This record gives sequence, structure tokens and C-alpha cells, in this order.
Amino acid sequence: MSVASKRVSWVELYLDLIFVLGVGRLAHEIVAEPRMRSVWIALGLFLTLWWTWIGFAVLYNRHGDDDRGQRLLFLAGSVPAGLAAVAIEPAAEGHTDALALSLAATRVVLALTHAVEDDWRDGLRRRISRAYFTSAALFIVSVALPGPWRYVLWAIAIGVESGAVLAQAPSSEAEALDSHHFAERFGLFLIILLGEVVISAGNSPLAGEEGVAGVWAALFAAMVLGAALWWLYFDAAAELNLRVLELSGGSPAIARAIFAGGHMLPAFGLILTASGLGLLLEGHHPPRAAYWLACVGIGLYLAGTRVFLASGSRAGAVLRVVLLVATFLLARAADVLTAHGYVWLLMAWTVMCAALGSLESRSIDPETLRRNVSTSASGAGGGHGSRRGRRGSEAPGGAGG
Repeated sequence: MSVASKRVSWVELYLDLIFVLGVGRLAHEIVAEPRMRSVWIALGLFLTLWWTWIGFAVLYNRHGDDDRGQRLLFLAGSVPAGLAAVAIEPAAEGHTDALALSLAATRVVLALTHAVEDDWRDGLRRRISRAYFTSAALFIVSVALPGPWRYVLWAIAIGVESGAVLAQAPSSEAEALDSHHFAERFGLFLIILLGEVVISAGNSPLAGEEGVAGVWAALFAAMVLGAALWWLYFDAAAELNLRVLELSGGSPAIARAIFAGGHMLPAFGLILTASGLGLLLEGHHPPRAAYWLACVGIGLYLAGTRVFLASGSRAGAVLRVVLLVATFLLARAADVLTAHGYVWLLMAWTVMCAALGSLESRSIDPETLRRNVSTSASGAGGGHGSRRGRRGSEAPGGAGG
């Protein structure tokens, strides 16, 4: 009989709320200064939050039991993580000391948690704990460095920790990941980001040049747009990603490719979409950047959603590539459409893409998927591509579908 899959714990959901704060501040920074420079800064800051969150997700996936001691450790980690979320705003303006020290403290908690739990002789625990201590030291040292050099140290720190946490093939069952829990965690994070899209739409003023009816109509389109974005991922892509990880035997290398790395594009795309929608619905001649933020965000989301680009025929594959490229160019419609009219265009376009992705996902061949996973696992050093997932087939709620 297969072992039941691990469920997401209450303390993990609480920790997610901390990252909601950080995501909201990133979107606010882009809205406050809608320029390319702001987007690049937001992307860099998002990566630091993203890998911090992944550290907690992997920790609970491998070792979490939701007992009182572990709850206290996760709550301890939530304090510096919360400070890091608050420090996003000054960091966006170049004042990064508070963010660097908060991120360092978070990594010390992660290192200690791996060190004190269970058997310190566990080789994987030692590697991860050392990597987090090294990462914490690099973040602390970065405070003393000027300009771009501190960001170089941040990149090295994230590379060190991510290489230890999600890089190697599982040499034992204890090193493999619980596929259902891992897929569900990333699905829940995308729900957080989709919530930011809804919040950005809902915060728009209920009056404007097009009248109250026009504003409510644009809000309707924005809500349908959010629902279509949900459908693009959770109708089929979530299940596909779960099956890929299951077929790899819970390989950390495959998890890094399709979740930790593969989900960065759609995740950041949702932040851009939320920022663009917020500007478009303000009702006072939004800047040109608002049009580009919204369509580029949706384009990144489509590019990172595996099912949308999957097709059983060459013609279908070409059509999807054409649609993806066209998505990035939708902002050119700003010359002929009002801001609210553009929201309607985005809504119709996203609904069409969601329908196409949903139809194509029904024809994906599981055996072809299995072969692709085996090849990817070998190429990524994941191995074990033909081995079934170590966990049971009963999916939990949320992204596991």
C-alpha cells in the first residue's frame, strides 16, 4: 500500500501570508514608478523572496511533521522573513542593508533547522545546513560592499543554497521529494499572486471619464481575466507538472527545473500583470508602460505554463508560438483603444488562450510524457526518471488537482 501524500500545514499557510506582503510591495513599487528600471529591480528583489520561500517549502516537504517544535521553528523564520518583506520598499530605492540582514537571519534559521532536526550525520542535511550558513554570511558581508558588488554576492548566495537544496538526484527515499506536497505548495503560491491581480483590479476607483457603467464593465473584464489566468494553470498545467515530478521519482533536479526555475516566469508575470491592471484601471490616462506591463506579464505567464505551448501537431505548435509572440505585442493597441477597452482586449485574448490550452491538454500522451521526463532527468542529473514517485497517488487539495 502506498504512503499517503503529505499535506500542506497551517504553519506553512501562515508563512505564505508573510510573502503576500512582499509580493504586494513589489507590485506597488512598479505602479509607483512604471519604468523598465523598476521592473528589473522588482525582478531581482522577487528572486530573493522566491528562493527564501522555496527554502521553507523544501524543508517541510522533506522533514516536516507539523509538531509543536517545528511550528515554533517556522514561526521563528517568519519574523525575519516578514522584516525582509517590509524592507522591499527601501531596497527598491537602493537602501538594501535591512533587506540583506533580514535575508541573512532567515537563512540562519533554515540552517539551524536542518542542523538540529533528526540525525546530524545525514549527509544531505549537512550539505544544506552548510549552504545556508554560507549564504547567510554572504548576505551579511554584502552590507559592507558598494553598488553592484553586493548584488553579485546575493546571486552567489542564492546559487550556493539552491545548488544544495534542489540539484542532486535522490540517492535514497529520504532525499526524494513528496511530489504532491511540492506541486501543491507552488500552486498555492500562484494563488497568492493571482490574488494580487484581483486586488489590483478591486482597488481601482469606481468613477472615471467613461462613467460609472464603464468602470464597472472594465472591472468585470478584469475579474474574468483573473479567472482565465487561473484556468490556464489549474485546469491542466498543475496536473501535468505533478505527473512530471511523480514520474521522476521526486527528483530534486526535476523539481528545480519545472517548479523552482520553471515557475519563476509565470510568478513574476503575474506581478507585472497586477501592476499593469492597477494602472489601467486608475482612470486618469495611464502611462504607456501600463499597457506593456499587462501584456508582457500575460505573455510571461503563458510562456511559463507548459500546457499552453504543448501541441500534438506541428500546426498547433506554430499557432501557439504565434499567439505567444502576439501577446507581447498587444500593447500596440494602445493607439486605438482606451485603457478600459484594452482591459477588455486582454480579457478576450486570455480567455481564448485558456480555451486552447485546455483543449490541447486532453490529448497529452502519458507514455510520451514519461519518456520526456526520463530524458530530462538524465540531462539534469536527476536520474531515476523511470521510477514511479515514492508517494501515493492520492492528490491533496489545491494545485495537485
